[in-house]
Amino acid sequence: MLPLLTDWAIGLPPIPVICLLFALVVLCPATAELLARRHKERQEQAWYAGNFASFEEFRGSVDCAAVLRIRETRGVGRALLEVRRQYPSVPLKVAARLVREL
Repeated sequence: MLPLLTDWAIGLPPIPVICLLFALVVLCPATAELLARRHKERQEQAWYAGNFASFEEFRGSVDCAAVLRIRETRGVGRALLEVRRQYPSVPLKVAARLVREL
């Protein structure tokens, strides 16, 4: 006679072990990703603050004519990519503000 299908019969670990495995497999990578993004944003902010005293100074250093031409022909997204290509460490909010205000 076949045993009944129970947790014990199919070899599932106890509930606390399942919770621990869930935390290791799902929550730890998600937390690491969040912390890495925060670290990158802080590095970008520090780089921006160290290189430019104001938004106007940053705006003066960017090739605005090229960015404006790209925005008009290819769209806002491509213009944003162009700003990020010229200055990879500029924060996304600053690049978006520049493209929007051109």
